Amino acid sequence: MAKIVKKKKVKKLRLQNFTVVLFLFAALSSLGSSLFLRSYNNSLSVAKQKIDVEIASYQTENEAVKVEIQTLSSRDRVESIANDAGLGLDQNNIVTIANGE
Repeated sequence: MAKIVKKKKVKKLRLQNFTVVLFLFAALSSLGSSLFLRSYNNSLSVAKQKIDVEIASYQTENEAVKVEIQTLSSRDRVESIANDAGLGLDQNNIVTIANGE
């Protein structure tokens, strides 16, 4: 009977060792995944900030281009260029279309 009791203690001891090892593995895995996710989150945050800066830069550039387009397409500028080219407005050639209502 002593041998049977000894075998049961060995099985319990093995089960306890397995449980401890499994717990340590789970704890280390949790810690590792937490560190990985934190570093990945930081890298995504840095990438987002770079993209936000780039977007702001493009928006500023777009506003400058809009102002330039408005300046270049102003009626006074177009008339000035037309007059320099020898062109002018002839009131007899202007046709106004009114709404038929």
